[in-house]
Amino acid sequence: MHSVRLPALIGSHPLGALASFGLLRLLAQWDVDVKLRFVLEDDWIAAIETNRYSSLATLIGELDGWLKSDTMSRMVNWEDDVRLLPEQFRDVLIRALHDQDTGLCAFLSSIVADGAVDAQKGLIKPSAFYMVSGQQSFLGGLREVLAQVKGSEASAFEEALSGPWRYRTRTHSLGWDPNTERLYALRHRAPTSEKPSCIAGAVILAFWAIPLFPAVSSAGRPLTIGFSRVEGDHHFSWPIFSQAIGLPELTSYLRAGPESWFANNHSRYRSGIERVYESTRAEFGQGYAVFRPARLSQLKNTKPKSSRRGAARI
Repeated sequence: MHSVRLPALIGSHPLGALASFGLLRLLAQWDVDVKLRFVLEDDWIAAIETNRYSSLATLIGELDGWLKSDTMSRMVNWEDDVRLLPEQFRDVLIRALHDQDTGLCAFLSSIVADGAVDAQKGLIKPSAFYMVSGQQSFLGGLREVLAQVKGSEASAFEEALSGPWRYRTRTHSLGWDPNTERLYALRHRAPTSEKPSCIAGAVILAFWAIPLFPAVSSAGRPLTIGFSRVEGDHHFSWPIFSQAIGLPELTSYLRAGPESWFANNHSRYRSGIERVYESTRAEFGQGYAVFRPARLSQLKNTKPKSSRRGAARI
């Protein structure tokens, strides 16, 4: 089995972690034995254990070929946006089931909390990964990323996996990349005068990770796996593991949630887990949000009284 390191996918970065998880989910379609782990170099670097790819170049070549297929187009062109009337959403899901499009079904079942409805407009409430608003839309943002990637001769996955991240794709990162938050006080001119940029390949792979973090409805309220409310802040949390694991194990890790990643009343990590990171989902404006730079989730002797870990409503 080959070990292929991905030097640009940093596990301590929310977009890097999401892209790593999405990559494993994608590759598992082609290599049932593929596994993911993180290796400590200057930071936690993602690495793929695989029988199929002997080098990073081979892996990038297959990803480039996959992107030219119609798979991503099916994922993003089923509607203008994911916030629909419940009956419209269910019609889309029924059609996907009829067409046996399991990929689209997995995405549809995760990106919205079916049963949770906006009281003002009657629209179905989306996942916590939905972090756009106003003139932007989630699917529209992804379509723009794909359009720019397919119109470029450069490989989107070369930058995303090998690096360095140069942010050459001029469109939004959907709120998933803390590096792209443009704070007025830290810039020499108004952020509105600058074009947004993103790491297109990483955004595409992070999108592929969404079915690992499904949104559900509880008593009419949306909950998203991986998110929690702690002392008023909305956090996204994820584990870093040094032992290579496959997609079923990763799915179990993520669905079990942060409480399962610690042992002995949070005094240490469970076997195989090296770190647990969390990133605040900072909300602003009318529905906009962005991930803030990650920090280590603190090991504590007891659980905070104000903590409600697990899926959190938005």
